Amino acid sequence: MERYNFYKNRGEENKAFKLDEKSPLPFELSRDEQFPMLKRDNKSAGTIKRGKEYDPSEALQHAVNVALMLHKPLLLTGEPGTGKSDLAYHLAYHFGWGEVEPFVTRTDSVATDLLYRYDSLAHFQKVNIQKGCADKVPVDEIEKMFISYVALGRAICDSIGQNDEGIPRRRVVLIDEIDKAPRDLPNDILTIIEEMSFEVPQLKTADGIKYPNKEKPIYKKTGKDELKPVVILTSNSEKTLPEAFLRRCVFFHIKMPDQEQLMKILLLKKSILPGITEQKGGEFIKLFFTIRDLIKGKKPATHELILWIWWMRAHRFTPNDIYRFNKTAANAATLLSGISVLAKEADDWKKVTEAITSNTIKG
Repeated sequence: MERYNFYKNRGEENKAFKLDEKSPLPFELSRDEQFPMLKRDNKSAGTIKRGKEYDPSEALQHAVNVALMLHKPLLLTGEPGTGKSDLAYHLAYHFGWGEVEPFVTRTDSVATDLLYRYDSLAHFQKVNIQKGCADKVPVDEIEKMFISYVALGRAICDSIGQNDEGIPRRRVVLIDEIDKAPRDLPNDILTIIEEMSFEVPQLKTADGIKYPNKEKPIYKKTGKDELKPVVILTSNSEKTLPEAFLRRCVFFHIKMPDQEQLMKILLLKKSILPGITEQKGGEFIKLFFTIRDLIKGKKPATHELILWIWWMRAHRFTPNDIYRFNKTAANAATLLSGISVLAKEADDWKKVTEAITSNTIKG
């Protein structure tokens, strides 16, 4: 079988079975045939702790320090793929703040989406089952069975020790693509962060307003200010954010790294790019910027560079294979297919591949 030609290999695997045999088992990829998975934890085999190999610039470190000192959310802008979201995972790893609580904003998101999820159907079914019973479902059982705290809500609950360990702790909350949010949502989020408090209406029953006591009813969650979550907001600048929201944030724009900065980033990616050297990395980076300059649409950034280098090395391709492209080579089509990692629009893909096949890209 041909290495990395998964589609063809699956077909050959199917042909090896006789008609009277059962269907072949699902096609699986070995660990070394796949890009290393970036997980929130690295407990699973073949995964890498997300944020562990992230290296924020000195300017970004200063912005983090400002946000931490002022207890303000940090709003990050920059091209997609420049590492905005990864900063949250890096901070959680660097400071030992546990797992990140992520939330991806949608155009229809509301504030409660960042706080908790309520399983209304399961609650309705439970109530119907117990209609004939004298006992009602206790309010604390309603919380355990039908309320799941998420993202900002979970971080506030964690600050008072409402978690599996019963230990108060600080969390990092990542709110991605805040620029997609409805107009009122950004300000609603900041109000909740500043007050460190929110209510769960589903728990505001006759019992809920006095359980466990009237001073701290179960329906009202109030966190500890000293364990306020670290909130990272990202924006792709698809639309302008409200001025009142911007006033209450610390802002930083992550620029596309230059060649020197990219070299530092590549050398840190030991788990993804083992054995990468300054010479080899520099050759890839030089070619990357040459291709990037040809692209007019969505330009590739740091993330695409890392993916592309990993893919090229997996196939044992080097930048010289691009510079000295040979149309008659057995792996010519495979080499060109990797351009789809960098060029994301038809015109750009055509322009780059034509430049490669005509040998107009020079090293």
